[in-house]
Amino acid sequence: METILDRLELTEKEYGSRPAVDDGSVCLTYKELASKARGIGGALSAQISKGEPVAILAEKSTATLCCMYGVVYAGGFYVSVNPEQPPERIRKILDVLESKIVVVDQARREQLTASGYTGKVLSLEELYSGADEISEEAAARLAAIRPQIKGEDPLYGVFTSGSTGNPKGIIVGHKSVLDFIGHFTQIFGITCEDIMGNQAPFDFDVSVKDLYSCMFTGAEVVLIPREFFSTPPRLLDYICDKNVTVLVWAVSALCIVSGLKGLRYRVPEKVRIIMFSGEVMPIKHLQIWQDALPNAEYVNLYGPSEITCNCTYYRIERQFEKTEKLPIGGAFPGRTVFLMDDEGRIVTEPGVSGEICCAGESLAICYYNNPEQTAKQFIMYELDGREQRVYKTGDLAAYGTDGELYFAGRGDFQIKHMGHRIELEEIETNFMALDGVARAVCLFDEKKNRIVCWYMGDIEPREVRIRLKEKVPAYMVPGRINQVEDMPYNKNGKIDRAYFRSLLA
Repeated sequence: METILDRLELTEKEYGSRPAVDDGSVCLTYKELASKARGIGGALSAQISKGEPVAILAEKSTATLCCMYGVVYAGGFYVSVNPEQPPERIRKILDVLESKIVVVDQARREQLTASGYTGKVLSLEELYSGADEISEEAAARLAAIRPQIKGEDPLYGVFTSGSTGNPKGIIVGHKSVLDFIGHFTQIFGITCEDIMGNQAPFDFDVSVKDLYSCMFTGAEVVLIPREFFSTPPRLLDYICDKNVTVLVWAVSALCIVSGLKGLRYRVPEKVRIIMFSGEVMPIKHLQIWQDALPNAEYVNLYGPSEITCNCTYYRIERQFEKTEKLPIGGAFPGRTVFLMDDEGRIVTEPGVSGEICCAGESLAICYYNNPEQTAKQFIMYELDGREQRVYKTGDLAAYGTDGELYFAGRGDFQIKHMGHRIELEEIETNFMALDGVARAVCLFDEKKNRIVCWYMGDIEPREVRIRLKEKVPAYMVPGRINQVEDMPYNKNGKIDRAYFRSLLA
């Protein structure tokens, strides 16, 4: 099996009459999904050349998913653009892609216009409604394109923040997804009997695990509307009524439910496994989920988009104390994960941090139109007696005395203050272990040479300071502690650190 299309058509053959995707308004079987995708692909095949990107500016929906797969049938690769982003960022993404075509839903046409895009614009609604019939000419084009599509070809692109202020486009190939999802579905026992509750937007690679795990196994993916996460009772009613069995969510989404006491309203009792990633899971929120669903399995996933979703996983088999840290676990099959110091040497000594590096299957192809950044992050390195392509994550980790690997923050989150090297995320871990504190973020104010923290919770800053002094050395207690009503999140569902950095400027 060489491409995602091979996998889709095998599932169509085996599970054609089973539900494939449900967005709350429209539900398609696998036969209908594949047919719609081919119809859209036929239309797009007259518009693009092999290997070209097609940006899709639309809310996640059944129609959007059909369009994504349709782009692949046409020989291109898709880039889902989150419509929640401001027009300026959308413009920057489209500039990087140099996309000839943007597919947009009706609700976002004005937003696309505001971005300044001047290329060809296609209507998602028209592509979707016209996908039921495919002309002989379009069918002939698809038949000619199909043998040209290879496993090494781009499948999708996702954009992440760039240090220059311009977003970076991470391009992932067919084979990378085939390899990773093959391991993922086998390890976690995902089958055609499962129903996966999709939380992540399509421009966030957490959604890749939902969409392709279902494609691989004949499972059903239920797309959860974004607005449901602002009202946990509505969210929990939805996932309970849809009989969801698998949650692969960002940490922040789980924390919204537990933080707003949603599980006191209703427990999704059919959920058998909960996997999370994106940032460190606060233990107190994990405990709330474990108490509500004690028989469910919990898995901590780690890995950036550049290695196709995740490179390590850790099955949680006990209750952790609030001040403990969760290990990030061991490597998925086909991967080699190791730590590298500043001199390029492999780190194995417990307690010594190094940069997390990953080699083996499923590395991204490149940063699109950015060879300099690609060469910086994807290096050749001698490993196991031979030169291998390695991705340097920029994340730090260290082995514990128990032999487990523990995330230690970003390389740029490490500071030197009052003569001490400090990981800001260590302060955050202790901060969020305090009763009455829900979420917290710490930054270093270089101008005033002090640590600054913002937190969401019920207790006063003065009380926080007193209790924090009981947990960390005095030099790690923030010089300024700010209480906020809400935490801002970025498009990937993580705490928006850039917003807080702007407050220090």
